[in-house]
Amino acid sequence: MTAQAILIAGGYGLVGRLIAADLAADYPGQVIVAGRNLARAQATATSIGHGARGREIDVTVPSSIAGALGDVAAVMSCVDQPGRHLLLAAIERGLRYTDITPHLVELGRGAAYEKIDASARTCGACVVLGTGIVPGIANVMVLALAQELGGADSIETALMLSAGDATGPASFDYFLQELAMPFKVHVDGVDHPACAYSAPQPVEYPPPVGVRPGYLFPFSDQVLYPRTMGARTARTRLAIAPLMLSRLLAALVRLGAAPLIAKPSVRRAITHLRGGRAPEADTTFALRVDVTHKGQTGHATLLGHTQSAAAAAGAVGVLRPLLNGEVTKPGAWMPEQVIAAASFFTALANRGLHVVIGPVVRVR
Repeated sequence: MTAQAILIAGGYGLVGRLIAADLAADYPGQVIVAGRNLARAQATATSIGHGARGREIDVTVPSSIAGALGDVAAVMSCVDQPGRHLLLAAIERGLRYTDITPHLVELGRGAAYEKIDASARTCGACVVLGTGIVPGIANVMVLALAQELGGADSIETALMLSAGDATGPASFDYFLQELAMPFKVHVDGVDHPACAYSAPQPVEYPPPVGVRPGYLFPFSDQVLYPRTMGARTARTRLAIAPLMLSRLLAALVRLGAAPLIAKPSVRRAITHLRGGRAPEADTTFALRVDVTHKGQTGHATLLGHTQSAAAAAGAVGVLRPLLNGEVTKPGAWMPEQVIAAASFFTALANRGLHVVIGPVVRVR
């Protein structure tokens, strides 16, 4: 095979499988479902069909990565990467690359991001950091609003997730781990220390969700907006449904229990208590983005029923332009820098996800 293959690391996971199935018919014989368990990778590839194949890869072992990338032109990562070995290997080979687990908060606005960007430019790699819902879909919503307003001075993102989502406990477990992560929010041009799941503000989502308290959270889409959009304020908030669980987590954070919550045994106990889907809403998740510029503000919203399907749709919406040659300039980019909003939203709509852009109003 020539170097045209598309390797999906974590391709037999819930999101990775959806991405692989979305691509396989249009790229027959080119999709590689990869992971540490070769048997699972092969079984998933067989079930998808269209010539998809399984391959073993361990993203913590450089030799395993090197062996898996021999005939690969593009990489989609759906797994955590301690050390970012897969990302760095893709850059060194000049590949096209994106992922849904970038941990951009760690990159911040300093040397780590600059090093990745410089390496990608030198090696001719096209890298888009951050796909999925937040970051990912939210970033393109920001882009659409900024284009309508002529800029973005302030960017506020709010995501509501159901603890009972069929995405599984791993997703909820991830958020519990993040409760103990120190981070900063960028307000009026200055970084300020913040605590996860603190400083609640009311967020108005479309019906049937309505108004929910949103708590500061270290989602990584906020980290690079000062660079990519020139924003002086960038904050991201999270709410967990049901509301009772959300209030419990907020109370525990106020009492200084975040490090305790992040312990594996405590996370497991809370996960067992998380209950089912929020009874007061039919949707699994709700996303709202607000952008303000020169005295005007606009917002965009998205409602969905399955978090994993939305994350996969957002990832495919970024990956396909990489594969089709619509993103060709080497470097490390965020979606708002290289993805066309109109075609991205059309692709989402074709998968049952409809972004609604609200009217522009003057700030009081």
